[in-house]
Amino acid sequence: MFSLVKEQGKYLRVRGRVKKEDIISVFSCPVGDVFCGAIIEIKPPKRYCYALAGDTYASIAARENVDQKELTELNDNKTVYPTLRIWLP
Repeated sequence: MFSLVKEQGKYLRVRGRVKKEDIISVFSCPVGDVFCGAIIEIKPPKRYCYALAGDTYASIAARENVDQKELTELNDNKTVYPTLRIWLP
């Protein structure tokens, strides 16, 4: 028998009706797919900013000096709207 969890507090097993938004708000880190039984690695909080009116991934990438493609992938290519939390690489 083996244990997948190497360090306590570094991983989270999703149970019940936990939503992606709940995990993001508690741990302040982006996560992938969330489903019951999934094991998610909890990474240190990343930098983020909030989108402003008229922002696009291109304008945010230029303002924050990051790669636009990496920024888009990290945020699951969501539609940008004001007050959206944008994770920065």
